[in-house]
Amino acid sequence: MKDFWSENSKIIKKLLLNQFGATFFGIMLFMSAYSINTETPWPTLLASCLAAIFYLYLIYLELWERGGQDRIKIDGGRAVRKPLTGLYVLLFANIPNFIIAAIVLVSHPFKETIAVMGNVYGIGRALCALWEGMYMGIVLYFSPNNPIIHLLYVFPAIFVGAAAYLLGLSNRRLLGGPVKKQSK
Repeated sequence: MKDFWSENSKIIKKLLLNQFGATFFGIMLFMSAYSINTETPWPTLLASCLAAIFYLYLIYLELWERGGQDRIKIDGGRAVRKPLTGLYVLLFANIPNFIIAAIVLVSHPFKETIAVMGNVYGIGRALCALWEGMYMGIVLYFSPNNPIIHLLYVFPAIFVGAAAYLLGLSNRRLLGGPVKKQSK
């Protein structure tokens, strides 16, 4: 565990910072779309989809680059091929998301019967809006009262990160073939 943290702490911090930035980007897009048109949900849904795609693209860039760096180390004989590193990095970087989702999921059934759990549920929902703001319009459109969605929107990021790392490890791009070597 200590070796994993020493090797991957920088990329995990970058991913958390990217999520923080994408959250505020998503909140700004959502609020501006909501203020333009409050009758139909399409502007807010479109704004949230754009913010979520931007966030997933940031994850793709970070982990594709990390996979490419590991590919160089593997080709040089300085490292062993570990294809699940991208998955592990994203699981570790999404620990705050899992904690917030657990708070919402555990407190939701008891929010109306136990006053404290209602407060915990409200705090969890507020944390979801502040930490995962890029999905705000998607949540409000598809499932505003279902707490399981707060757990489900973690999985696209994990999938994109794991796939990006594998693509970087195999020296391939998402929308193209292998990366061409530059001539000197």
